[in-house]
Amino acid sequence: MESSRSLRLRYAVIGVAAGIFNSHRRGLASPIVEIVAVSDIDAERGQRRADEIGCPFYTDYRQLLAGVRPDVAVILTPHPLHARIAIDCLRAGCHVLVEKPIAIQVAEADAMIAVARECGRLLGVVFQHRFRPDVRMAHRLLQAGRLGAIERVELTAVWTRPASYFHQAPWRATWAGEGGGIAMNQAMHNMDILCYLVGMPQRVYGWTRRLLHQIEVEDTIQAMLEWPGGALGTLHISTAEADVPERLKIVGTRGRLELCGGQLTFRELDQDIREYAATNPEPYGKLPSHEVALEEVALELENGAADHSAVYSNFHDAILHGSPLMVDGEQGRMSLELANAIIYSHFTHSEVELPLDRQRYAALLERLQRSSSFRG
Repeated sequence: MESSRSLRLRYAVIGVAAGIFNSHRRGLASPIVEIVAVSDIDAERGQRRADEIGCPFYTDYRQLLAGVRPDVAVILTPHPLHARIAIDCLRAGCHVLVEKPIAIQVAEADAMIAVARECGRLLGVVFQHRFRPDVRMAHRLLQAGRLGAIERVELTAVWTRPASYFHQAPWRATWAGEGGGIAMNQAMHNMDILCYLVGMPQRVYGWTRRLLHQIEVEDTIQAMLEWPGGALGTLHISTAEADVPERLKIVGTRGRLELCGGQLTFRELDQDIREYAATNPEPYGKLPSHEVALEEVALELENGAADHSAVYSNFHDAILHGSPLMVDGEQGRMSLELANAIIYSHFTHSEVELPLDRQRYAALLERLQRSSSFRG
């Protein structure tokens, strides 16, 4: 049998003219990858990329699928096109790797997941931040129960952007072109980490705001969250502020951890606070704690990049060896559902129970898209 070292996967890139393509270069440079065709509706820029790569170019991805029949399709198009293109690729026999978000509404993600299952193909979503060493360490701590029962979660993230960012393309920051603002773009990364570490909330109350930018969608989101076990949380993410890029604190009955600036700190209580509260005889007694050095947590993390190349490596292992995908369709859907829920809560002034009502959100998004300045 041919070894995985000599085996190559035939790749097609759809939306190759997108700026995000540059982030995918390292992953696509893998010796396992052979780019056999690329596609984009921008014929001039797409053809330049095809010439650079040395492969055929198509303006119609459906002609690419019929003519080339790739093993894998990478989708880099604007968000509203993800679902339709991914489903076409899956039905053409491709494994699919799609940039975040998986789609713009959760009903589309449901359909993509169902078709991938029906066709026996893998559906992966690009959330490279899951591969960060600090995130993976935090996940191991939580899975090992080192924090006890989760009580509180606080997430803040800032992706400061000038007006020029939103002027890069006419579809950007519009309901029809992006399906929302920061909730559907930058915040996806932070919400994915949140859901990966703590799981999906069961209840959401959210607000969206345009604090600074002259765009038709939100530049800031705020939400209160509740998890099935009773843990409470807050979320605040903005492109209109200047603050620490990301801070995530998770407090449990046995300790607390904090992710900030790519660093992880873990402080462990000497006694579970539930036991302390029930048995400590001193009314104002202190509960001692200690900071845990990471090497004491027995975390053996392999060296490697926490970027798109890690996503591709994991995707290749899943295709060739049946290894689990770090972010499959179901995992990739979580942040989308949370984003949809925050938007829906804001416009309906209501608390939202998850899973989100797909039909009601579709009706809201259709109404917002009808008023959008972007016409495609």
